[in-house]
Amino acid sequence: MEPTNIYELITKKLSAQISPEEDLELTRWLQASAANQAEYDALTKIWNGSNQLPAQRQFNTSRAWDNVETRLQSTTERPVKTMRWKYAAAAAILVLLSATAWWMLEKPGNIREVAANEGRIRNLQLDDHSKVTLRPGAEIRYSNNYQDNKRVVELSGEAYFEVTGDPSHPFLVKTPDQSTIEVLGTAFAVETKQEATTVIVTEGRVKLAHPGNQQGVILTSGLKGVSQQGRVIAADNDDINFLAWKTGTLKFNDAPLVDIVPQLADFYGKEIRIDESYRDSAAVQKANISFHDQSCEDALHELQLLLGFNYRQEGDTFVISRR
Repeated sequence: MEPTNIYELITKKLSAQISPEEDLELTRWLQASAANQAEYDALTKIWNGSNQLPAQRQFNTSRAWDNVETRLQSTTERPVKTMRWKYAAAAAILVLLSATAWWMLEKPGNIREVAANEGRIRNLQLDDHSKVTLRPGAEIRYSNNYQDNKRVVELSGEAYFEVTGDPSHPFLVKTPDQSTIEVLGTAFAVETKQEATTVIVTEGRVKLAHPGNQQGVILTSGLKGVSQQGRVIAADNDDINFLAWKTGTLKFNDAPLVDIVPQLADFYGKEIRIDESYRDSAAVQKANISFHDQSCEDALHELQLLLGFNYRQEGDTFVISRR
């Protein structure tokens, strides 16, 4: 295993962000030799001793390495110079910055921030065993401790929550538009924007409220709630693809092309538009089709074969037009 990779796994382990598969890989590495276990123990001591360091997003690598080297000299008898290349990643550990594409920082008051970056989904388990799946680009802030006997998280972006039931400690999700989602034990998807919050419940019961409408609405399985400009409404969920970003599957049942295209664009993160000369035809052309783990171009090609249009790429944009 490459040194960089093993230190990514150690960082995830120490920050409680490691997956079961990664944990197994790390365990095998530890069991491979006593030297590996000794290195892990040394880094664990460094990590545990770094809690007093002020958290910051920018850090001085040289200073961090000096701290690592000093600590290593006190935690192991082996010459530090011969191990220097192995501990390059420990500088990042010391300042609580992961070597992975995702970041998590300890903040004053035990506040944590976690983000899903670089186009990858982020899975997270909170201290109460609730599970959060972050869509790429989403960020979450939460405290290790209860706030006024409540479990409070702040979300920006899109996420799916599976909340552990605990009636004595209500679970609250706060969003950028000041909406609040109150939960006792349920599973639901949340999409936040600066001006609106959308909640779709898959299991259980939640309350969606806003300072402009404290009464809010109660949502149960199959319902969608929208909070926008102080107005909170509930309706049946008619979006079968609301979790496509998580499942990797898009389904369309007798859907017109004009409705399919924006969902494809959102799912793939691409710019896809219908040429104005073809919009009338696209409004009446319908498809029963599904896509799973396919590229955007493969999906467009399947639609092309089914509906008989042309498409071309103009820079980063796909344009659908008449044959």
